[in-house]
Amino acid sequence: MINLRYHVVSLIAVFLALTVGIVMGSTVVDRVTVDALNERVSSVSKSVSNAEAENGRLSGQLGTVRDFADQARDHVVRDQLRGVPVLIAAVAGVDRKPVEGLQQVLVESGATMAGTLWFTGKMRLDNDADRRELATVLNLADERPDVVRAQALAKVADALDGSADPNPDPTIAALTAAGFVTYEAPPGQAASTIPPSGAIPESVRVVLVSGAGAGLGDDEVALPLAQDLGQGGGRLVAVESGQDTPGGRGVFVGLVRNDDEVGARVSTVDNLESPMGQAAVVLALEDLAVPRTGHFGVGPGAQRLLPAGQT
Repeated sequence: MINLRYHVVSLIAVFLALTVGIVMGSTVVDRVTVDALNERVSSVSKSVSNAEAENGRLSGQLGTVRDFADQARDHVVRDQLRGVPVLIAAVAGVDRKPVEGLQQVLVESGATMAGTLWFTGKMRLDNDADRRELATVLNLADERPDVVRAQALAKVADALDGSADPNPDPTIAALTAAGFVTYEAPPGQAASTIPPSGAIPESVRVVLVSGAGAGLGDDEVALPLAQDLGQGGGRLVAVESGQDTPGGRGVFVGLVRNDDEVGARVSTVDNLESPMGQAAVVLALEDLAVPRTGHFGVGPGAQRLLPAGQT
């Protein structure tokens, strides 16, 4: 006879069986899962090791390529600008290392270095004292910052147009004395001001450096100066250092390239930080004698890595 005790015992047995089954099943599943995860970890670790080995190999190759580029640059630029006067005009705040590299490369090219002009933060004209001072230097009654700065840059462009002038405009020397511009002597020469009274060598060719890090907006100084020099027939190569990241190149030279009128008269280089870019600057300066211009580098709007050379 089936009584309540039988039902209770039966139910207990069923629940015990279920419990044992669940425990055993979960143990098996966990073990399988752990084994699978261990295999996956081992696979990932192996992939990481392979990737590290490949990265090491590629880094070694990259070092070789860089060494080759350095040595090839020296060969390419040697004596390309023998006796050619070159002046660098740069906006303070840009990375100085590529500029120093360019200075050295220009020396190796045989160029007659006229030094480096640095436009300082005073050219922002963000206070009344600076505006009044610059207006006084230029003998202007109008002290509006855009007007005063534009006049100053036009004067600088006139001084850098490469034409012979027995009575040089003293504007650059005056700007230097007032701190709107600083002058850096060529490598190996003692620091001095530009002699005499701001005189610039005849037929000088100019490298204009701006872009990332510049303490002055490109629309404030570098681009207007490039426009003035380009329209005035000045011999100019506009350059910048960059990075291979989205928006990392063409910060300054992109503005020049996108200006149809100026872009047709001014050469640009967007990778001054590399030996290839420094070589491109030298060859672009050489091509200005043809005259021939172009846009070089690895960023948007670049036509070639290097100028094609004389033909």
